[in-house]
Amino acid sequence: MSKHKDSKKKSDSSSKKAAKKKQSRVNDTRGIVSKERARAHFLDGETGPWAKKLAGQPADSDQPTANSETGEDAAQSTTARLANRRGPDYSVPSSIDIVADPVLHAISTRRSISKLDPETPNDSDLRELIHAVSSVADHKGLKPWRFIIIRGDDRIRLGKALDEAGGVHRKSGEINEKPLRAELLLALVAAPRDNPKVPEWEQHATAAGAGHLLELALWQAGWGVMWRSGNLTNEPAVRRLHRLKDKELLMGWLYIGAVPERYRQRMANSTRPLPDPEQFLDTL
Repeated sequence: MSKHKDSKKKSDSSSKKAAKKKQSRVNDTRGIVSKERARAHFLDGETGPWAKKLAGQPADSDQPTANSETGEDAAQSTTARLANRRGPDYSVPSSIDIVADPVLHAISTRRSISKLDPETPNDSDLRELIHAVSSVADHKGLKPWRFIIIRGDDRIRLGKALDEAGGVHRKSGEINEKPLRAELLLALVAAPRDNPKVPEWEQHATAAGAGHLLELALWQAGWGVMWRSGNLTNEPAVRRLHRLKDKELLMGWLYIGAVPERYRQRMANSTRPLPDPEQFLDTL
């Protein structure tokens, strides 16, 4: 390839990058305006309907740019895009702000914390949080799940059961320290009920939903959580320790504790983006 062609290629690449940066600045400005309006609605107490009201208002930053289409050309272009559209239609801007809404913010900022400080919620706190998550989607309201509190020496008993399940033999005085990574463990048990209209897999999904909602509730309440499981979770020795019935399934343990300050600082300065949501959304 000649030097002339190389130069032209670099020039085209630079132009595309400049255009992309310009559009990004425009989008960032629109996002800021939208967030300011969303926060105003939220602070006024509009915790539910505010998004619809926000969507119905004219956008403050809908000013035409140098590359924007206007009039008949824009209408024809939109019609053509819709006629050939495959997949979701993102032409209408979103009015949702995951920063302004506390529930969405808790969901988007949740992280699994592998190393936890020793402070834990008390049993009364757990009862209130579990009361809240009992709103999980639940076909026929069967409540096919339960939690088992594991503290203190019960964690050592869990370690012994895991060793037995894995055929591990330790020297005298040695213990399995994995269950000691948190002061509080909550075992999540799926407990299916007999119902001809609700298959067992659906009840397992409900139990998993309850577990994840509890993770979010604990996170919003200021606690760190790590959901752990493994190949030995439903081995006989482990099932016996948790007194599981034949149809019950142990879905793992929530390791719960205080979030170390170093983690809080790391999360406050984190720039790790959430995954692109378009990979999870499609149409028939």
